[in-house]
Amino acid sequence: MVTSTRAAATGSPDGAGNNNVGDPYFRSYRVIRTAVGIMGILLPLILVVGEIFIEGTVQVRGSLSAYYHTSMRDFFVGILCVVGVLLITYLAGQRVPAYWVSTVAGFAVLGVAFFPTQRPALPPGAVLCGPHASPAPAGCTALQQRLGETLTATIHFSCAGVFILGLAAMSFLFAVTRRKAVGLDPGKPRKQVLHYACGSVIVLALVFLAIAYMLGWHHIWILTPLYIAEVVSVLAFGISWLAEGASLRSLMPLPLRRSPTPPAA
Repeated sequence: MVTSTRAAATGSPDGAGNNNVGDPYFRSYRVIRTAVGIMGILLPLILVVGEIFIEGTVQVRGSLSAYYHTSMRDFFVGILCVVGVLLITYLAGQRVPAYWVSTVAGFAVLGVAFFPTQRPALPPGAVLCGPHASPAPAGCTALQQRLGETLTATIHFSCAGVFILGLAAMSFLFAVTRRKAVGLDPGKPRKQVLHYACGSVIVLALVFLAIAYMLGWHHIWILTPLYIAEVVSVLAFGISWLAEGASLRSLMPLPLRRSPTPPAA
């Protein structure tokens, strides 16, 4: 009874309370959560600062996905691939709702990385990538030439939508896990509220994006509604995962056990 109570208080990854801070697998979950959270928070900053460092100029992009067609392509694809693999392998040993949501989100973000969005700032009447275009227009990838630029972009945005909805679902699942542990750990209610807030922010970002397009808002100041929604969603996702993996105590090596002192002769 004591063991199960302590396990539940630690907020196990599956919400079932089957792990504790002394379990190396539990500490691995914490490492994954922390790594995913850090990459989510830093992604927008890395893309902006990296382009300044490489190109020497600051240029506002229409979306995070537009960085695929810049000098930051390798960083954009690399970070998304790492996040995708971590999401897919996260909770791989447990068939619980969080596993399925995380896996679907992981494959979706890989789709975002592998199927690029349409080339930005195309002039009216520009030739699109596709089998019909010969020679291939500048900036077209082999996949865009094979499937067509429009179809590739459609797959990209479909995957992005599934990914963002999966991020919101994971935040809500974190909150549900915390709710089960309320009363066993004084820190749980605060984190529960934080996870609900992060999930709600992601959903509201999508609602904002839909309203902005319905009203025909192409820019808000110098940023596009799509860019704002993507950055807000990624930051909320990163904060939620970072908070869930923030217990540094569980990341530290287990204390060495002292050998019992032999009785005096």
